This record gives sequence, C-alpha cells and structure tokens, in this order.
Amino acid sequence: MSLYVELQQVSKVFPVASSATGELVAAMARDAEHDSVPGGKVAVDRLSLRIAEGERLGIIGRNGAGKSTLLHMIAGIAEPTAGTIRIKGRVTSIMTLGVGLRDDLSGRENIYVDGEIQGRSRAEVDEVIGQVIEFSELGKFIDYPVRTYSTGMKARLAFSMITHIDPEILIIDEALSVGDASFSAKATARILEICARGKIVILVSHGMQSIRDICNRCIYLRDGQVVLDGSPEDVTRAYIDEVRGEDEAALMGRFAAHVGKRSYRAGSEIRRVALLSGNNREASVRVEARERLRIQVTGRAGAWLDDGLCRLRTFRLDELLVFEQDFRLGDFADEAGEIGIEIEFAPLVLGAAIYRLDVLFIDGRGSAGETIADSSTVFEVYTLTPPVGGKPMLYYPVAATAASAA
Repeated sequence: MSLYVELQQVSKVFPVASSATGELVAAMARDAEHDSVPGGKVAVDRLSLRIAEGERLGIIGRNGAGKSTLLHMIAGIAEPTAGTIRIKGRVTSIMTLGVGLRDDLSGRENIYVDGEIQGRSRAEVDEVIGQVIEFSELGKFIDYPVRTYSTGMKARLAFSMITHIDPEILIIDEALSVGDASFSAKATARILEICARGKIVILVSHGMQSIRDICNRCIYLRDGQVVLDGSPEDVTRAYIDEVRGEDEAALMGRFAAHVGKRSYRAGSEIRRVALLSGNNREASVRVEARERLRIQVTGRAGAWLDDGLCRLRTFRLDELLVFEQDFRLGDFADEAGEIGIEIEFAPLVLGAAIYRLDVLFIDGRGSAGETIADSSTVFEVYTLTPPVGGKPMLYYPVAATAASAA
C-alpha cells in the first residue's frame, strides 16, 4: 500500500495557563499566539489535508501561523485536540538539528545509537555509515566526543544521520540552513534524492527559494488554516505579494515621521519618488538585496534648473549615511522644465535593514547650495537567501578561488 499522511478536521488548542516548560512547548506557544478561544489559544483550526506518496509538500506562512504545531502533530510529538491523523509509513523528523545527539559519545557512536532508535540493525547501519561520515564532512572529528563539536558540526552530523537511514516520511522544520553554502546545497540535493525514490517530504521554511527548489506542492497557512494549496511557484508568489502589502502598510505607519515632501521655493517641487525592485513594474517600499533597484524621481525646479542638483542620500535609521550622490537637474529636464530621473543600482548591495531615502533639489549657485525642495521616505531591504555566517551591512559581489599556500 502506498505511503500517505491524512488529516481530517484537525485542531490544536493550547491552554492559556499551562505549567508545561521546555523548548517544544515554547515553539508551540509561538505558533498559537494568533488566536484564542475560551480557555485556550488555537494553533491549528479544523485543518484537513492529504499528502500522497511522492509529494514534496512545502508549508509556508508567517510566524504564529501554526506551521510547527502542525509538524509536531504529524510527527507524533503532540496530540491533536480534535480531529484524526492517519499515517501509512515510518515518520522521521528533523525539528531541531543536533538536539538528540549524545554529547559524551563520539560522532560514530551516535550514528549507531540513532540507527537502533530508528529500528535498524548494526549490520544495516554498517552498510551506510561510510556514506554518513563522508556526507557530514567531519573527517577525523567523527571519532571525537560530540561535546567538542561546534553547532554547525552537530547539525551536519544530525542531518547526515537522518537522511542516510532511509526515511519513508521525512519531516523537516527549517533545517536546510546547515553549515556553509556548499553543505546547504548538498542537503538540498539529498532531499531531492529521497523524494526521487518515491518518499514523502514535508518541509517548513521561510526560504521561498528552498520551497521552490525542493517541493512539488505548497500550502500557505494563516491562523491555523490552509488558505492556498497549489504549485510552489504560485503559492509562494501569492504569499510574498500578500506579505509585501501588509509589511509596506506597517512600515509606513511605523515610520510616518520620516515620510514627507516639502517645497521651499515657488515653482519647485518633488512630485514622486518610486522604488522598483528587480523586474517589478510597480513601486514598493520593500526591495530585494542583490537585485536591480531603480529609483524614479519626478518634479520641477523652476528658475534654478540650470544650476540645480538632485541629491540622493540613503541613511540607516541610526543616521549613518551609507550613500550620497549628486546629479545635474539640467541633464534630466524637458523643454517645459519637467524633471524625470531614473537612478539604477545594479545590483543593490545594501544589507537587509530599514533605511531612509532623502531626495533633494538644490540650488547649486551658492558654495554650499540651498535646498529648494525635498522628499523623504523609508524602505526595507530584504533577502530570501541570507548569507551564512552573519548579517552583513553590504552585499558586495565577491568570489573566492583556490590559491597557493606557499
């Protein structure tokens, strides 16, 4: 009989007052924040879903949508408050990589222990242990106690162990950001290999590209319910569009004091400042890092056109100036004195953060110049593929090649 996961009218309600503690309960409580009922908070709300053999299901949604709680119920870590869950097949879950490792044992010993927990004989583990060690890239450290491992080493070992012991139904909760970019690519390829053998994979991720690369089906959860079910491309696009609209409204409301236009001389004004990210034709105050950014400015400078400047400034919200450049207004004006400028950054190298953009029209006849009109707005730079190892201020295009150590 084929593998499957089936949920019928499944709900999960957490009591408002609970003495339960621990990381698992905390994660579930975060999922349950969105709604409440008398005596409890609803994390998953009458959800029905069937996942068939060969499906690679991506689950997306904002924090608190119920994603992790849903995975915990499918994995058998939590029981539903109502409804039924039927599963045909052996479930292997990757919730928090490295949590189940035994610190006093070596990496090699942990592989054997995990195999026993999975119901495998020592002979069966012997058949794959070489592959697990090679995949983990731990080298000689495989025989060191796990307590000596870094967090990244533990994650690589845990991922390698689980995905090399032939899982039938594999559940992954934000586990693909493992180690460096090279290992992360290997992890993605390994998941695709499992899927190609006809298994079921259920993946929760905030990385839309991971969902598109791995999954052949995607659901969008909101308030514990499925609001969209379809192809990863269609569902992730709809999710990004909806989130962008909500985030833009919240961003402009939060930083309203930084937004506004002013004219200081008659006949001079900045009418419009628009940011267009990538190939988008519609303006947005959320733009993607490492994509092309176009800033369109329209207005009038009046009698000061010939000596006028358009000054573009970008500040972080702590007032650190990160960009400034002047452009001659006369180079971008028509015969009627109307100004239209498109300034392109290809690519945008600003790191993920919130910034203020100031556009000024300046009378350049004086030594310092006098502002005759200005416009300020805020915008957010985001990335769907954050780099491993930190949160940079700038994403400069760089490349590394092997060189002689001599």
